[in-house]
Amino acid sequence: MPEFRYAREELLKAAAERKGLSVSAYLRSIADAALASEGFPVGEQQYCLVRGGELILTSFKPAKDPDGGEWLPIENEDNQPFDPALHWRLKPLPLRLDAERGIVVRTYPVVEKSGALA
Repeated sequence: MPEFRYAREELLKAAAERKGLSVSAYLRSIADAALASEGFPVGEQQYCLVRGGELILTSFKPAKDPDGGEWLPIENEDNQPFDPALHWRLKPLPLRLDAERGIVVRTYPVVEKSGALA
């Protein structure tokens, strides 16, 4: 396999070190940012293990549960419409099961910024 050559290799190394990443992780992060800016979904899906209606744990890489639990996708939502110019998004509330939709929901409280213009 040919070796990767890039005239700005030292700049990539410096930028990666500044962020505490390896060069390959840094390249993946800037590729993801470029894809996201073009409208492609790049976020990893997070799942929650649910057993008997109880939320057990979360993971990005679910595995078969020997105790018969089910991995449900986690969906993020705001508690009201969010406008970054007018609102702050706070720390999320505890996860909740939405059995009807077959998902686990992470809700972010949205509050108005003080002095925000409506």
